[in-house]
Formats: sequence, C-alpha cells, structure tokens
Amino acid sequence: MRELAAADAMLRDAALRLVQDEHGVRVEDYLATLAAATGEAVIVSSGLFDIEHNDLTPGSAVFGDELNRLLSGDEADLASAPATSVTGLLRDRLVPDVVAAADVAPIGDLYRQVAATVGEAPWGDVAVTVAPDHRHRVLPLQMAFALRDTVESLQAHCEEAFRSGSEIQPTAWGRHVLCAHALASAVAQTAEALDPRVGLTLALQITFAMAKTVPMARTTFEELQQHPG
Repeated sequence: MRELAAADAMLRDAALRLVQDEHGVRVEDYLATLAAATGEAVIVSSGLFDIEHNDLTPGSAVFGDELNRLLSGDEADLASAPATSVTGLLRDRLVPDVVAAADVAPIGDLYRQVAATVGEAPWGDVAVTVAPDHRHRVLPLQMAFALRDTVESLQAHCEEAFRSGSEIQPTAWGRHVLCAHALASAVAQTAEALDPRVGLTLALQITFAMAKTVPMARTTFEELQQHPG
C-alpha cells in the first residue's frame, strides 16, 4: 500500500495549501476540503453520471443506490459497512485508536441529515450540525473542484501502480478509496487540534452531502469565468 500512502500524503498536502493563509490553517476547513473531494469521488466511482459532461445543474441534489453503496454499503450499521466503502474505510482507520465506535455519527442519521436539508444551505455549501465555532468556512463545491486535478493525477498514478504489480488491489480500488484514506489520515493528523469526534462528524456530514450534490464541471467553470454575471 506504499503508493496509496504516498498519494494520501500528497492529497493532504494539496488540501493544506488550498486553505492555508497568513494565519495558518483552520482545521475545520482542511477537513471540509478533503471531505468535499471524497463526496465528489463517490459520484465518480459510482459511474452514475459523468461529472464533466451532463445536463445537470451544479449544486443540485442527486440520489442513487450506487452512491449509498459506496458511502456505506447501503448499511445503517457501522460494523456492517464494507471495508471499501467510505464509512468502512474511516472506521477501519480511526476506530478505536482515534475515536470510539460509539462516537461515529450514526449512518442512518447522516442519510437523514442530507435528505432533510436539501436546498437549505447557500449554493455550493452543505448543512452540518456541529457547533458554529467548528463549522467550515469554505464552499465544499468549490473546494472539491479545486482539488480535482490533484485527485485525478493521483488516481491515475495509483491505477498504474496496481496494473504493474503493486500491492493495491483492483477490486478495492476507486477514486473514493484514495480520498477516504486521505480524509481518515487528516482526522487522525488533526486530533490534537480538534476533537476527532467533532472532526469526523463534520467530515462525514460534508462527505455524505457532497456525494448527493452535482459537482461543477470544468466547462461550466470556464463559462462562469467568461460571463461572471
């Protein structure tokens, strides 16, 4: 898993650079950025639609069984989530060393939170339940787009690695795997600066919401730059 660990670190470094300013890095924004990328990666791995070529409105809601499968195996029980799902990966990387299983937001609550708050947050944002002091200050839709080039490059590198005989197993691979590994590492990395129970709740809520949100296509972004009105 050397290639995956290296890609994980490079993705975290890219996210850090995106949110760093003259005051340093706000942990919540760092986790939100990686969570946003993870949610977008779930859509890509699902094959539900091409995020670069579709007629859907960026920021609108999208639902599908395959998205749920990749998020949790469509399971509501943490222990039953497959190891290759986002929730299963986070569980296996963080429980019990970083958080207790009882401190992980219930999967059913995560799905209900997304369904109940569709359209409530401003465009490009998602609703979360953590205390106001710990809410993200970046737009998840924008941050997922900003990380996309890096994610695609690292994904291509990992895919080439397992094709050439690496330890990475093709059956366990997908863009969501790379992003979820980086997100889990970031929660552990920041545990002394932010209560990991809070960090993981924020990360999961943003991931689940972004996995149900149509991403910004590159062509749409270019059009907005040319016609900002």
